[in-house]
Amino acid sequence: MIEPSLQSSLDPPNLLTRLKATPGTLQQGGARFATTHWSVVAQSALTSVPEAENALAKLCETYWPPIYSFIRRRGYSPADAQDLTQSFFAFFLRTKAYARVDRLQGRFRSFLLASVRNFLADNWDRNQAIRRGGGHQFISLNQETAEAFYDAASASDSTAEHLFELRWAKTLTTGALNSLRDELQAEGKLKLFEQLKNFLTGGSVLPSYDDASAEAGLPRATVKTHVHRLRQRYREIVRREVARTVSAPQEIDEELRYLCNVLAQAA
Repeated sequence: MIEPSLQSSLDPPNLLTRLKATPGTLQQGGARFATTHWSVVAQSALTSVPEAENALAKLCETYWPPIYSFIRRRGYSPADAQDLTQSFFAFFLRTKAYARVDRLQGRFRSFLLASVRNFLADNWDRNQAIRRGGGHQFISLNQETAEAFYDAASASDSTAEHLFELRWAKTLTTGALNSLRDELQAEGKLKLFEQLKNFLTGGSVLPSYDDASAEAGLPRATVKTHVHRLRQRYREIVRREVARTVSAPQEIDEELRYLCNVLAQAA
């Protein structure tokens, strides 16, 4: 869950306005369009060098939660959903079924959803899928972790497609938060991040600047400054991650709006 004041800054048009005003962002021309997921897929499709295959495997490992959640919501048991998730990625990586050039454009979210739909719809592929991806663990996946991501209690009111998109959005924002954590850790500020991260992630109880000030041993005004900077950097990282999931810079804002709306509807 995203804390309401941060959700407001993430919601359009606030997020777009803030990001466009941030020096060095794509909108300001301060950075080139990021290496996208599409470029990883295209490189892997055109070559079999280990680096390309490893990059694609890492991409699959990052985005397994929405795939698993989609399969579970389609009525498969936890064990079968794990098997099919592993088998889907085995099929995806081994057959290079994604390699058609006309598919390598648009939103990676939509492409991956269409890919798993087709995989499940193809009876031969589904029935011939060897358990656990043919004996290989393409992603690190256990039932407890997978079911925690699936969140059966909240999934019951969602379609498989909506659940996929919600888990996609949460995977992306969680990845952005982890990247921010890594940055702060590299700067020797991990303790500060842990003390203030609830201002980014939110929860059932809104964070208090006074409580954070007491915990961090810093003046309230200093805490507010740190929170402001963390939120600004978090927004930048979210934008960077979204940029990697589209095929052209002009698609970034539309995808940001869409994902913000997905998160807002689930709040």
